[in-house]
Amino acid sequence: MQALIFWEPNGISLDRNNPYAALLARAMEVHGVRSVAGFRENLTPEWLRANRNKFDILHLHWPSGLYTGATAEETIQRCAAMVDALFFARTLGYKIVWTMHNLYPHDSTTHELDHLVRLSITACASAVIVHCEHARGLLARTFHRSHGVFLAPHGHFCDAYPNVVSPAKARARFGFDDRHFVYLFFGNVRSNKGVDQLLESFLGLQGEHLRLLFAARICSDYGAKLVERARHADPRIILTESKFYPNEEFQWFFNAADVAVFPFTDILTSGSAITALSFHCPVLVPAIGCLPELVDSSVGAIYEPTGRDALGQALTNARSIRRAALRPGIEQKLRELSWDGIARTTLEAYRA
Repeated sequence: MQALIFWEPNGISLDRNNPYAALLARAMEVHGVRSVAGFRENLTPEWLRANRNKFDILHLHWPSGLYTGATAEETIQRCAAMVDALFFARTLGYKIVWTMHNLYPHDSTTHELDHLVRLSITACASAVIVHCEHARGLLARTFHRSHGVFLAPHGHFCDAYPNVVSPAKARARFGFDDRHFVYLFFGNVRSNKGVDQLLESFLGLQGEHLRLLFAARICSDYGAKLVERARHADPRIILTESKFYPNEEFQWFFNAADVAVFPFTDILTSGSAITALSFHCPVLVPAIGCLPELVDSSVGAIYEPTGRDALGQALTNARSIRRAALRPGIEQKLRELSWDGIARTTLEAYRA
């Protein structure tokens, strides 16, 4: 069986990309499935007709990457072409699978179009994969799809990133010692990440022993402005910034922290939280999306985001977290996020 995987513009790779697709492809190969990177140019009637005997599955992950254009007119044209191609593929006998990593694209300015695209995909899909029961419910309520739905959790990233730096060495790099309690934010600075709330809440905390290690990936003017604010806000904030962090750099940040904080305001599945757990770093997250099904007291802490200063109180409570004590719970969670189990469920979806 061969599957065409529509992942990211750079294709399927463990380098420079989100490693999810590459790790899944490796696990699928054990079960006799070869995964090949797919791109927009593969979704034309001519290509689909010419390659029908080569591929069995068209597996979509981030549909917006296949239709977003430089202008509204170009986006609409690409959207229509993609939807037409998917329905045409079904007439040729291809199976179409969508993994619903998020409900809608973050920071989208074409919400109505995004909604119509997802209605079309769920209408023509052979199967839809979700990462949690909450997502299954959203799929049914929002896109009216309740049949042919398979639950496969988001897999861990233990095999994707080097992890040989000790916590002591990592903490020393940033000037931390045993006295310090270190909160970490690592990742893209987008409006749904709650970074503005994190900065405000951290500034309200008392304690010279507290540190916020802020590893910002800047991908917009919004992110650049927040980083500039953090630069001068408080000497307890240790700021690094980049447009790209190499894989080997991740370990320095996650191994230096006592807890990774991801105060999302809008999220379904969090690769960031799973990245932290993959380094055996506890996480602090709000009770939204799939996160309550991922995080409990055995791997970190979860808080209700409503209420006055909910995040500030959660940060205060998180100081009781002892990273070493949570390691057994995190290891158990990582076993539950095994790629082999995810591959088996994905194969069921392919055969649906």
